[in-house]
Amino acid sequence: MGRWICTECGLRKESRCKPRKCPACGEKDSFEKEEEEETRGEKN
Repeated sequence: MGRWICTECGLRKESRCKPRKCPACGEKDSFEKEEEEETRGEKN
């Protein structure tokens, strides 16, 4: 699963594929893959 964020309204969505349209603002092709904070930094 990937985490996607809408560049127009900031909606976050979890999905395998990049969403085509934002369900909140209706903007098309506005999603970018969000960096996962859990994988950054030190690992114990």
